[in-house]
Amino acid sequence: MKRLQGKKALVTGSSRGIGKAIALQLAQEGAEVVIHYNQNPTEASEVADVILKNGGLAHVLQADLNHAEQAIKLGMDAWEVMDGIDFLVNNAGVSYKKHFLDTTMADVDHFTNINFKGTLFLTQTVAKQMVLNQTEGSIYTITSINAIQPGLGLSVYGATKGALETLMKGVALELAPHQIKVNTIAVGAIETDMNAPVWQDPEKLKLVNDHIPLGRLGRPQEIASMVADLLASGSYMTGATIKIDGGWQLQQGFLKSQSYNN
Repeated sequence: MKRLQGKKALVTGSSRGIGKAIALQLAQEGAEVVIHYNQNPTEASEVADVILKNGGLAHVLQADLNHAEQAIKLGMDAWEVMDGIDFLVNNAGVSYKKHFLDTTMADVDHFTNINFKGTLFLTQTVAKQMVLNQTEGSIYTITSINAIQPGLGLSVYGATKGALETLMKGVALELAPHQIKVNTIAVGAIETDMNAPVWQDPEKLKLVNDHIPLGRLGRPQEIASMVADLLASGSYMTGATIKIDGGWQLQQGFLKSQSYNN
């Protein structure tokens, strides 16, 4: 029995990386899925084709979340094309490193518009429809450990992800009377295209892996499996942050954990 049979999900930024893995996993569990992309329709169509070839239901929609009106339209279009949404997974975002002293107004606008404002207005649009249609839905937003712990060159990026952490906790409180559950997943270093400069460079990869207690980058499928499990469980949880970072935030100082030898 597919655990999400009959459910409908919108996954943003699902043409690649973590979003792609989540969309494929939810479809494998039986959910109808909207694949959202911004710039690459070919990759988005390829994800949808995989789902369709495996007997699932998938739709492809484009939106640039840099523009709030497109985020709102995405929510409405996704609701219409599937005749409802049970699950919203806010995955789309932008990340790059830049020293705080070199950060420009354009950088701040770019991070804020996509990571925060676009996600806010998409969530608001979908949540309104959930309330109007008495849908006891679930909303998960992918944030970052940099929302909780600073990272060099990631001050503004982390601030926008931190803003999402606070926002979604407030949203969870306000939507609880409607039985709509809202949670976040703060991810660590994951092997995606965004992090390719790290995992494709042996020296950089070693530096990162040495800081992670589990000794490796995470995989998109590991995030996807967690999201699918949580959605399938009908969890009592709301307003929570789940960290999936291989123990990154546990690592302190210059020493790292070692295997126990008796």
